[in-house]
Amino acid sequence: MVTTRPARNTPDSRPRAGLRRAVAAATAGLLAAAGAVALEPLAPAAVAADGDKPKIVVVATGGTLAGKAGGRDTYTSYRAGTYPMADMVGVLQPELSAFADVEVVQFGNAGSGGYSIAQYHDLTIAVEDALADADGVVVTTGTDTMEEFAYWLDLTVQNKKPVVITGAMRPWAAGNTASESMVLGTDGPANLLQSIRLAASQETYCFGTVLSLNDEVHAARDVTKGNSTRNDTFVTRMSGVLGWIDGSDVIINRAPARVLDCATNDWFTPFDLRTVARDAHKRVEIFYNAQAVGGEAITAWADAGVAGVVTAGTGAGGISSAAGTARTAAARDKGVWFVSTTRTGSGSVSGGSGNIIAGGDLLPQKARLLLMLSRSFTEDIAVARGWFQTLGSPTFDSSALADTVPPTRVVDPEPEPEPQPEPGETGAPTEPGTPGEPAPAPTDGAVPAPGATDGASPSPAATDAAAAGALPFTGGTAGTVGIVSLLGALALAIGATTLWQHRRRVALERGLTG
Repeated sequence: MVTTRPARNTPDSRPRAGLRRAVAAATAGLLAAAGAVALEPLAPAAVAADGDKPKIVVVATGGTLAGKAGGRDTYTSYRAGTYPMADMVGVLQPELSAFADVEVVQFGNAGSGGYSIAQYHDLTIAVEDALADADGVVVTTGTDTMEEFAYWLDLTVQNKKPVVITGAMRPWAAGNTASESMVLGTDGPANLLQSIRLAASQETYCFGTVLSLNDEVHAARDVTKGNSTRNDTFVTRMSGVLGWIDGSDVIINRAPARVLDCATNDWFTPFDLRTVARDAHKRVEIFYNAQAVGGEAITAWADAGVAGVVTAGTGAGGISSAAGTARTAAARDKGVWFVSTTRTGSGSVSGGSGNIIAGGDLLPQKARLLLMLSRSFTEDIAVARGWFQTLGSPTFDSSALADTVPPTRVVDPEPEPEPQPEPGETGAPTEPGTPGEPAPAPTDGAVPAPGATDGASPSPAATDAAAAGALPFTGGTAGTVGIVSLLGALALAIGATTLWQHRRRVALERGLTG
């Protein structure tokens, strides 16, 4: 793999991202002080230094995005994976330089369907290596199996920084280089530019891998290709998009459930590919059910040593009687694991026992990847079943907060009045005419500055308050203490919740493996 490193560009400021990182870092500090479990920063620890632009690495694999068309008005006849990514990034300059420093890793240059699972394994390692000193990674690939590329990375990349996958539905150009004879209406340049913008924004930190085309942002687990030729092909049925990009504005209004674990090591999946060989992944196939279909394919796969089969059943996962008989025999005689899903495109499948695991609402092609990784990392089907119930079907669950977070507004208690010194004591007010008497009010109508004496400058306290822009609602020192107390109480509540959830997961895992 060839790495291209363009010259770094003039820095700019990113006030929104900087503020977001500062708030997140402060929150992480409060939680750590409150004793939360295995806390890690909520925002990137390796973000660009102040004044520098985010560093984004584009890991390119080819696809239609890099395709060469037969003519400028040719959208469906082209050779995928032709132009090198460094040339395409060059076409986006100088606009790209305004918000990101970009480097390129040319991982490959082929259609998405031409990659093996061993190469998927290598791609994960390449993305992790890039994230070691970058703020985010954009992976480009063909759209035919882009949703599988995305979900594989979502399950395997062991880094919380943004990973965005993108591509195009129309080829880039028709000339000998990426800058010659651009295809009329090509979506590739805009998709690439906006995906880099999304990664640079850090808006999807802890989201795992997201897919971005046509100015939309989708969760890798949920998205699917819904049309063979249209530019708006990718859809997330039932749940909808995570957000979108309007011009230079990144707008995210939904998040994958895994962000709940952002501050803990529970965020990471068990599928660390650095611990297994690239050729360790066993074969898993998909059986597509139809009316009165036979079961010979399942029998043949079992005889060929296939380790798992995902059944894309009708309705809530049903398969024909012949296929059911073949499934039972393959599970009993060959130890094949099965995952039951639906061919409907959305909806959930439940139940499952023995060597059959319920796939929840995972699409068959996504369930295949999770089953493949499960077979690579465990020999215990009960553990794999737990992974399908948690990793495969993550949900937002805030029920634990009901025991720790008050349901109504928390009222800050009134501060205790400060004791006043008795007359004659140090610091007590003096009688008029005695030494140390405050200066009388000026006769010309002027009002002295708070804390000032006749002919003297304002007191240090008054100067500090004015410089800080003190506001009435801060309540002075007592108000600040109250706010800190409230934040501390909130941090303790969140820490207790995190600890409770961590212990619950440990108990669940022990129950599954016990």
